[in-house]
Amino acid sequence: MWYWLASVENGRTASKELEKLSKIMTPDQIAEAEHLVTEWETAPVAQTQLATYTSCEPSVASVSPFSEGAERDMSGTRSSTKKKIGKQEALEMTQQARTPLHKALRLGALAAGLVLGSALVSQAGAWSLEEAAAPYKGTTIRTIGESLPPLEAMDKLKHKFEERTGITVVIEQYEHSEAVNKVMLDLNSRGGRYDFILQPHRELGRFVANGHLTAIEKFMNDPKLRDPGFKPEEVLYQSLWKEISWYEGKAYGFPFTALTMYLWYRQDLLSDPKEQAGFKAKYGYDMQVPATWDQYRDLAEWFTRPEEGFYGTAIQGKRHEALWYEWLNFLYSFGGDMMEVKSGSECGPIIVNSPEAVESLDYYKSLVQYSPSDTLNYFWDDVMVAMQQAKTFEMIMWNDATYAVEDPSQSTVSGKMGFDLVPQGKGGKVGQVEGWTYLIPAYATNQEAAYLFIQWMMAFDQQLEQHQNGGASSRPDVYAHPDVQKITYSKASMDTNAVAIPKPTIPESPEITEILVLELSTALAGKKTSQQALDDAAVAMGKLLGDCAPLKYPVN
Repeated sequence: MWYWLASVENGRTASKELEKLSKIMTPDQIAEAEHLVTEWETAPVAQTQLATYTSCEPSVASVSPFSEGAERDMSGTRSSTKKKIGKQEALEMTQQARTPLHKALRLGALAAGLVLGSALVSQAGAWSLEEAAAPYKGTTIRTIGESLPPLEAMDKLKHKFEERTGITVVIEQYEHSEAVNKVMLDLNSRGGRYDFILQPHRELGRFVANGHLTAIEKFMNDPKLRDPGFKPEEVLYQSLWKEISWYEGKAYGFPFTALTMYLWYRQDLLSDPKEQAGFKAKYGYDMQVPATWDQYRDLAEWFTRPEEGFYGTAIQGKRHEALWYEWLNFLYSFGGDMMEVKSGSECGPIIVNSPEAVESLDYYKSLVQYSPSDTLNYFWDDVMVAMQQAKTFEMIMWNDATYAVEDPSQSTVSGKMGFDLVPQGKGGKVGQVEGWTYLIPAYATNQEAAYLFIQWMMAFDQQLEQHQNGGASSRPDVYAHPDVQKITYSKASMDTNAVAIPKPTIPESPEITEILVLELSTALAGKKTSQQALDDAAVAMGKLLGDCAPLKYPVN
C-alpha cells in the first residue's frame, strides 16, 4: 500500500506528509527528503507521471531466494479506481521514476516500513543499518582489490558508511597480479587478514574447491543482517551475477564490477575531413568506425606514423594476464573459444587450437607492426597511458579504465573519444564476461560487519555514485539513470555486456591462464608459429584437466 505516494499530488502535500514521517526518520533522511521535496515542486511532469500509479497497491510474498524451495509471486490488487499494476510495470516504474521525488518517496517509504516497487514487507520498518551494525561498532574491516577507478570510487564513498555505523573500512589497493597473489597467500595460510576480498571471478572455482569462502546465503538468511529492501534477484543483471559471483549453483558474493572490453578510438580523427579524404583515396571506401577486423587493420595502418610518435594501435603484449584477456576478444570474434562449454564452471573439450583460434592469433600478431616499438612490454596500464597522451588511434580496452581516458584531469583526449563493440568476425557480435566480485573468506574474523558494508555498497545510491566515478555496476537501474545515459561509454558497455561470452571459473582456471599467457607471449615474440603455440597450449591444458577435457583437435 503506497499511502504516502498516494497522498503526494503536489509539493505542499508532500511537505505535510513528510512532517508526519519525520517522527520515524533519521536526521539524515529528513534533510535529504526535505531537499528532494523542494525539487519535486518544480517537476510537474514527474508529478503527473507518478500520479498515475497512486491508486495501485502491489503486494509481494517475500521469501529469501536462498531458502530451499523458495518461490515468489507478485500481483496487483485493485483499489477504488480499479487500476491494476503487474510485475513488469512495477519494475519499469521503479527504474524510470528515479526523480527527486522518487528518492524522497523511497526515504519516507523505508522509514515507514515500506519498500517502493515491492510494497509492504512486514519486517522492513524494523530493520536499519545503524541497528544492524550496532554490535560491530568500533570494528575495523579490511579489504583488498585492484587499484583502478572502481576501487578508488569506493574508497571515497566509505566514509558515509563509517559515519553511520562506527565501523572503519580499510582498503588496500594494488596492481592486478599483486592483489591476486596477496589474497592467495593469505587464504592458503588461513591468516584472516582480510574481512572481505575483491577478486577476479576466474579465481572463484579454486577458492571454493579449497574451502576458502563463506557462501553469501549465511548472511542473506539472517534477518538481523539482511536489508529486506535489497533484492539481488530483482535488481542485478542475473546472467552477470551468476557468472561472476556464483559457482556450481551457489552464490558466494555480489559483483564488485561487471567488466568487459570494447573498442576505444579517436572520434576527432575519424571525423577529420583531411584524414577522411586521404583514407578513401588509399583504401577505396569511407573511413568509419571499424565494424570488421579488416577495417580495423586498415585504420591501424593508416594512422601509424612513427615519425610523429603516433601509432594506429597498441597491443598488450607483455607476458601478463593482460595479454590473455586482450587476445580473448580476437578469439571469440573469430569464432573460437578455449573450451566447448556453456558456462564458466563446466569442464569440456579443448578447442583452443581450432582453425578459428589459430586465425585469430595470426591476426593479433599482425597488429604488432602498427603498435609502438615496445608494445611487447605493454600491459593495460601502458596502453591506457598511450591513449591518454594521444599517441595511438584505436585499441581494445576495459570499461573500468574508460573513466580515466575521459577524465580531463588525466587525459589529453577527453571529449575526443568514441567507444563501440569490438569489430566482428565469424563469431559475430561478442564480448567477454569478466568481473571482480565481493567475497568473504572463511577465515575472516569480522564477517558480519563485512557483509553489512558489501550490502550497503550494492544499494542503488552507492552503485550510482561509484559508477559515475569510474565503476562498472551490475545493476540495470543504474544504467537506466539519465545521468549515466549521458556518459559517453555507457552504450558500449551495455551493448558488450549483452553479447558477453563466459570464461572458465573451474579450479584450474588460473593455471589455464598461465599456460595461455606463456604460449601467446612465445608466439608474439616469433619463437613459435600460432599453430605451434596453440597446439602446445592445448596439450598442456589437456594434461592439467584430464579426462573431462579431451582435445577436439588432436596434436600430432
